[in-house]
Amino acid sequence: MFKRRRQTDTEAFGNTHDPGSGSKRQRTVDCAKTLLDIAKESADWFPPLKAALGGVSALIKHYEQFEDVKEKVEELIPQLDRFKQYIATATVEEDPEETNRRTGLTRIFKQIEELSEKLSAKGAITRFVDRGEDSKAVARLIERFREVILYYQISQQQAIYRQITDLTASFGALLKLQEKPPAVRVKLEFVVAQLERLRNAPWKELQHERWAELFDDIIPIKDRATGLYQRVTAEGYVEEEGDIVAVSGVAEDLRSVLLGYQMTQQQAIYDQNCGLIDAAHLEVLNNCRRAQGAEYCHGDRRGCLKGTRDTVLTEIESWTKDFDKSPVFWLNGLAGTGKSTIAQTISERVFAEARLGASFFCSRDFEDRSNLRFIFPTLAFQLAHKCPDFRSHLVSLLRSNPDVVHESLYSQMKKLIAEPLRKTGVSTVIVIDALDECKDDEPSSAILSVLGRFVGQIPKVKFFITGRPEPRIRTGFRLPLLVDSTDVFVLHDVHPSLINNDIRLFLRHELAELAQRHRLERWPSDEHVDLLCHRAAGLFVYAVATVKFLSSNIHLPKKQLGVILELPESTAPEGKTRYNPNTTLDSLYTSILEAAISEVDPEVDSRVRTTIGTIVLVVNPLPPRAIAELMGLDPDEVMLFLTLTQSLFAMGGDFNKPIKPFHKSFPDFITDPSRCPNPRFYISLGHLHLELLTNCLRVMNDGLEQDLLSLPEYALNSEVKDLQARINNRVRTALQYACRSWYNHLAENRSDIVGLISQL
Repeated sequence: MFKRRRQTDTEAFGNTHDPGSGSKRQRTVDCAKTLLDIAKESADWFPPLKAALGGVSALIKHYEQFEDVKEKVEELIPQLDRFKQYIATATVEEDPEETNRRTGLTRIFKQIEELSEKLSAKGAITRFVDRGEDSKAVARLIERFREVILYYQISQQQAIYRQITDLTASFGALLKLQEKPPAVRVKLEFVVAQLERLRNAPWKELQHERWAELFDDIIPIKDRATGLYQRVTAEGYVEEEGDIVAVSGVAEDLRSVLLGYQMTQQQAIYDQNCGLIDAAHLEVLNNCRRAQGAEYCHGDRRGCLKGTRDTVLTEIESWTKDFDKSPVFWLNGLAGTGKSTIAQTISERVFAEARLGASFFCSRDFEDRSNLRFIFPTLAFQLAHKCPDFRSHLVSLLRSNPDVVHESLYSQMKKLIAEPLRKTGVSTVIVIDALDECKDDEPSSAILSVLGRFVGQIPKVKFFITGRPEPRIRTGFRLPLLVDSTDVFVLHDVHPSLINNDIRLFLRHELAELAQRHRLERWPSDEHVDLLCHRAAGLFVYAVATVKFLSSNIHLPKKQLGVILELPESTAPEGKTRYNPNTTLDSLYTSILEAAISEVDPEVDSRVRTTIGTIVLVVNPLPPRAIAELMGLDPDEVMLFLTLTQSLFAMGGDFNKPIKPFHKSFPDFITDPSRCPNPRFYISLGHLHLELLTNCLRVMNDGLEQDLLSLPEYALNSEVKDLQARINNRVRTALQYACRSWYNHLAENRSDIVGLISQL
C-alpha cells in the first residue's frame, strides 16, 4: 500500500554537491558535511539510517585523501536523495512486504554502522592509514551502502509491477461480463490497455513517487472491481441496471485517475522537450505572430464532468484513433449545448495519449483569438514545440520567409501546416473549437475552404472542429472538397433523455458541493433538480448559469433557487431545443439582472448598461478599474455592479484581472431587443460603440504626451529591450486599450460622427 505525501524538501540534499567545483580535497569535505546533514535529519523519516550515516561520515575524515573513497561518496549522495523519496512515499501499514524490506534495511544499516566504528577505531589507534587495504575497505563499505539502497528501491518498484499485473487481471475479468453497452466496453478496454502500458513501461527511478500516488488512488477502485466481478461470477448473471451502472462507474473512476496520471507524465515530457529546444530555434519561433492563450490548457475552461457525454465522447475518441475514417470531424451544436466543454475534454484525453498536436480555442472576447489569420501560425507554433522534425522545417521556412505569417490563409495553410506535416509524416490530432466565433466575411467559411484543399495531402492528421450551424459554417462543410472528408455529429440531436440525464448528474454534483459549503441538509430536493432539468431544455449552459447564480454571494442558495423556480417560462426563439420549446436562457438572465438591480433608477440603469455593455463590446477583456477609467465611471460603483451580477461573468472573484461574459449566449441575449425587451438592460450596439469611441478619444487626449516612455533618441522599437516593461509601468491599462482599439469602435459605428472630428 502506498501513501501520498508532499515532498517539500526533496532537494534538501543531493543537489548541494557539485562534483565539478573546487579541489578534490574540498569536494570530499563537502561530501562528508552533506552526509552529516543527512544523518541529522534522517531520524525524522528513517531513524536506522542516522546511525549508519553518522559512522560513515566520521570514517570519511580519516580517508578523505583517497580518490576511490571520494568517488564512492559522490555516487552515494544522489542515491540517498532518491532513497528519501522512496521511503517517504511508502508506509508499512497493512503491507507485510514493506515491513520486511524495512527490517532488512535496519539490520544491514546496523552492520554498516558497526563496521564503520571498527575501521574508525583502527585509524585512531594506529595513527596512520593504510593506503592499500583500509582505503579499499572503506570504499567497499560505501559501495555496500549504495547497493543496499538501490536494492530497496528496485524491490519496491517490483511490488508496484505486481500490483499493475493484479489490476490488469481484475479489469480484464470485468470485460468478460455480458450485455455491456458500447460506451462501458470502450472505457474498460481503455483501462486495460493503459494498465498494460504501465506494466510494460521501462523502470525509471524518478517516476516512483508518481506511481505511488497513482496506486494510492487506484487500489480502492480495483477492490470494487474485484468484488463486483466475484459477485457476478458467483451468481451467474448481470443485473441490467445495477451491475452495468456499477461497472461503468468503476471504469470511469479508474479512467479518470489514469488520465490524470498520463497528463502529468505528458506535461513533464513536453516541458523537458521544450527545455531542449535550441536557443536559436526558440528565438525564431517566439518571433512568430500567434494568438496568446488559444491553446486548450490556457484559461479557466473545464472539461466534461466524469460520467457525462459518454455517447459523443466515445464516438469522437474512436474517430481520432481510426485513420480509415474521415480526416475531419465537425461537432455541430446550437449555442449552449456544450461544444467547447467537449472540445476541452477531447483535447485533454488526446494530449494524455501523446496524440494532440495543437489546439486553437476561438473566442470573440479576444481580438487575436477571433482573427482567422492567427489560427494557422498558432497551430504551427504549437506543433513545432511538440515535434522536432516539424520544428526544423518550420524554423527553416521562417528564417527564409518571416512574413509568411502575414500571407493569405491559403499560403499559411500550405507553408505552415500542410507541407511540414506531409514532409515529416507526423501523425497527430488538431483541435479547432468555436470556429463560428471568428470574424469571417466570406459566404462559406474561409478556413474550411482552405482546409478542404489540403486535407487530402496529410492523411495522418485528424482535424476536430466545433461550431454552431451558422450558414457560412454549414456551407463550408458542404464544399465538394470537404463534404466527403467530414464526419458530422449533431449535438442537439442526441436523444433528450441522454442529455437530461447528463444535466441532472451535473446539477446533483455541483449543488451537492454547494450544499456542503453552506451546510444545507437535504437540499436541493429531487423535485427541485427535476424542475431545473426541465427548464434547462437540453442546454448545458443553462445548468452552468444556474449553478453560478446559486453560488453567488448575494444571498443564500435557498433564496436564489426560489428566484429561479418562480421565473415565468419564456417563449423567445433563441436557446430553445426541440425537447422543450417553452424554456430558454432569456428568463434566467433577465431574473439575474432584475434581482441584482431591483430598484428602478434611470441614472443607475444607464451606468449599469454602460458597465455591462463595455464588458460585452470591448475588443479585449479589461479589469473593472480600467473599465471605470475608460468610461468615466466611479470604480467603486462598477465594483458593486459586478458583485451584484457576478454570476453572469467569468472573473473568478479577482477584480484585478480582466473580466468577460461567462458564456457567449449572454452577449447574444443582451444585445437583441427581441430577447431582452426590458429597456433597463438592453444594450444598443450602435449607441454603445459610439460611447466607447468617444471615451477612447477622451482618454487618449487626456493621457498621451510627448515621449511618454522616455525612449532613446532615434531608437527602433526592437532596440529597446525593456519596451514592454516601460509600457506596463507608464501607460495605464485604459490608455493602452484606447490607443490600440479606438478604431475598432469607429468601424462598428453606424451613426453620424461629425461631432467626433474635433476630438480626432
